[in-house]
Amino acid sequence: MSHGAPATEPGPGGTSAFLFSDIEGSTRLEQSVGTDNYAQLRERHRALVRAAITAHGGTEHGTEGDSFFVVFGTAIQAVRAALDAQRALAAEPWPDGGAVRVRMGINAGTATLAGGSLVGLAINRAARIAGVAHGGQVLASESIRLLSADALPEGASFLDLGAHRLKDLLEPEHLYQLLAPGLGATFPPLATLDAHPNNLPTQLTSFVGREEELTRAASLLASNRLVTLTGPGGTGKTRLSLQVAAAAATDYPDGVFFVPLETVRDAALVASRIGSEIGLAESGGRSGLEVLVEWLGGKKVLLVLDNFEQVVEAGPIVAELLRSAPALSILATSRAPLRVSGEQEYPVPGLPVPPDPGTRSGYDQVRMAGGGALDLEVLATYEAVRLFIARAVAVRPDFAVTNANAPAVAAICARLQGMPLAIELAAARIKLLSPDAILARLEHQLTLLAAGARDLPARQQTLRGAIAWSYDILDEADRLLLDRLSVFEGGFGLDAAEVIGMSPGEPAVDILDGLVALADQSLLRSVDMDPPRFVMLETIREFAAEMLDRRPEAAAVRARHTSWYLDLVEAAAPQLSGPDQRVLLERLELEHDNIRAVLDRAPLVGDGGCAIRVGFAMWRFWQKRGHLYEARRRLEAMAEAGWSHDDPVLRARLMEALGGVYWWQADIARMKEAYGEALAIWRTMGNKAEIANALYNFSFSFAVSPNPGLDPKDADPDGIGAAAQAEALALYEEIGDLRGQANVLWAMGNRAYFRQEDGNGRWHFSSALERFRQVGDVTMEAWSLHMLGSAVLRLGERDESRPVLLEALRHFYDASDASGLALVFDDLSSQAVADEDLPRAARLRGAARRLTAATGAELAGFVDEQLEFYARPKVAERLSAEEMARYTAEGQAMTLDESVAYALGITTDELASSAPAAGRRT
Repeated sequence: MSHGAPATEPGPGGTSAFLFSDIEGSTRLEQSVGTDNYAQLRERHRALVRAAITAHGGTEHGTEGDSFFVVFGTAIQAVRAALDAQRALAAEPWPDGGAVRVRMGINAGTATLAGGSLVGLAINRAARIAGVAHGGQVLASESIRLLSADALPEGASFLDLGAHRLKDLLEPEHLYQLLAPGLGATFPPLATLDAHPNNLPTQLTSFVGREEELTRAASLLASNRLVTLTGPGGTGKTRLSLQVAAAAATDYPDGVFFVPLETVRDAALVASRIGSEIGLAESGGRSGLEVLVEWLGGKKVLLVLDNFEQVVEAGPIVAELLRSAPALSILATSRAPLRVSGEQEYPVPGLPVPPDPGTRSGYDQVRMAGGGALDLEVLATYEAVRLFIARAVAVRPDFAVTNANAPAVAAICARLQGMPLAIELAAARIKLLSPDAILARLEHQLTLLAAGARDLPARQQTLRGAIAWSYDILDEADRLLLDRLSVFEGGFGLDAAEVIGMSPGEPAVDILDGLVALADQSLLRSVDMDPPRFVMLETIREFAAEMLDRRPEAAAVRARHTSWYLDLVEAAAPQLSGPDQRVLLERLELEHDNIRAVLDRAPLVGDGGCAIRVGFAMWRFWQKRGHLYEARRRLEAMAEAGWSHDDPVLRARLMEALGGVYWWQADIARMKEAYGEALAIWRTMGNKAEIANALYNFSFSFAVSPNPGLDPKDADPDGIGAAAQAEALALYEEIGDLRGQANVLWAMGNRAYFRQEDGNGRWHFSSALERFRQVGDVTMEAWSLHMLGSAVLRLGERDESRPVLLEALRHFYDASDASGLALVFDDLSSQAVADEDLPRAARLRGAARRLTAATGAELAGFVDEQLEFYARPKVAERLSAEEMARYTAEGQAMTLDESVAYALGITTDELASSAPAAGRRT
């Protein structure tokens, strides 16, 4: 709606200023004073605001209800109008209980005239800025400040409020509050996304249309704890869910968390994936679901579960979460409902579309005014057309809907039935093709698909048609590359694409050129990271995978994928204890979904040996990165399969990996069984190095008591563990394996440590430390420092123990080894007790408990219980319960960087400046 003068002339460079305003709490105000009185207040408000707009040359472009959308030629005009309007509103003698408070937002930028309406990202931003303001407050963007700061009225200035994420989920906006005599200066915090915990991803494009769906879905979420947005792929379910979540963020003070499930195929991993997005991990013997339920408790949280159709079997997990966490709400997106009690389904429709001119009969056209010619202003009101225009302008800024191309634009949107993904794919072609050329290609593909796949829902046919059209416009080389790349899960790097995207014997080509071509066609997108990484929309990946299945080379491509990731994990495994372990752990985390795909695929194609090799190579990563529950589930499934006994070497490797997982989960009895089986296999094969390693592993079955309530000295009453260590050390000395000798010496130190014998293992740890440094085993160097420092501390030599423990802490930190940090924090807590610094002791114990949860390992707590047998100094006995709770909570609230810096006695900036060059997981 337009009111007043013709469109304001833009300022220099085509820049205009956009002002949005509305009455704060208008509904409450109307209920308070009554509808008739409110109508009078609203009209008086309109008169005051309109007078200021007119005085400064503004043009109204959307005055509806209590809101204004006004365009000004310059930023200073908008600022002066807002200032005058707020002063007039503040000075007005409103009746008691009827004060009108207006919030305003101003932004500057360019806009496009489409069908008589202004559209543009800068306009949307202005509306979002106004939406986070409070009554009586004027907020301005960085562009407004820069364009008007030198011309502000006397006494006026801008207060810097910092960068804030708005509910459009685009990049953060730097906001400023207009200060001036006659305006309020103090307001509550802005109602932005930053006000509450969330991980809602930043979007690269604006949210177009969907006002009705957004309102409806938000209303359903307000009255139902489980709302599922359903519809076929490409309907825009994910984007709508994000906008609903952003709009509702203030209703969930404990957090809004987006959980992408598109790469999850196993329902058992859903709870773990949710926990991972929140920042949790499986804790030892407890499942991800148990950890998640405990964390949620009574918190008021919104979970956005995206692409749930991948794991429909996880419906009971959703039900359990809702039963166990009474303040939890869940917004899911799925191609089918979850079929869970209490679920409110909301089928997401396509965007509203105009009539298709090509489907009108001659009679219809004769009856229509103008012979059926499209009205551009009316056409621009359809959300599908607005989306097409927005995405087309993004790739070709001079694009505009004209009388000539309007029929084609309308037909494209209509024949795609308002499917956002399909429309975006089509609009991306504007860079090279006219709307008529796009329509011609689209018509052919849709007809072909409709004739060949009538068993699919109509909209899914349409989406498939759009993707098929986008696919078929590629040359054969690019189609082949896309098909091959569909084997990747969760993304891939250029190095992997170069191997898997090429078949042996083919002429050499530049894969990067192919990736760029696919990205240009919106079939692939790059992730801004170094080295570059590429991802594919799941719907496109599924389509390409179907195309790959039609090719005779499908099995060979998947075999190359398996081989690549088998080589990756086996090359990384021996280096996970070396100086590059942090970088390698990050790489494996990045590729985890691809590795999972290999683990799932290998047994199905009769290659169980590959699955075991991958599991054996991955178990240390799983331990260090808190995936122990998944590790145990996968490895135990392999162990139960008959094929796991086919190759004795691989069976022994599997038992070694499983034993390691059991150790970290403090399941000593099962660890003993697994390590015992591995030892028996290696003895029959006669390999001295493997026998020595198996003896070393097996000896840990007797290092601690399976029952923390028993004296640790009773863990090995017959000396079986000691004999295993002695035999292992002799074998390692015989074959000249220095690393193996160091391992056994470290194990001997552990035995002495828990039994309080031989100086708590001091000599053994020192000897092991020397050897580990010689062979460059950074991981075990850290563990030797940790145990040496702990042993010395328990001998009462606190001045000698402190620097050793701090050196161990630094080693673990540089390696991103959270499990090691958890244990060394425990020792530093005891060190603080010895130093009579009880608050520090409690904080460090709190940090230790937080990290124990992060590792998914119960070993830290289990070891702690073992030490309590010897009446290890307890912080709780030296502080009041209130003090203990406060200081422990402070420690638990610290980030990893903050807790390490606190322990080292330095600032986080100093810690960062002294860190290795590569990134660190915190």
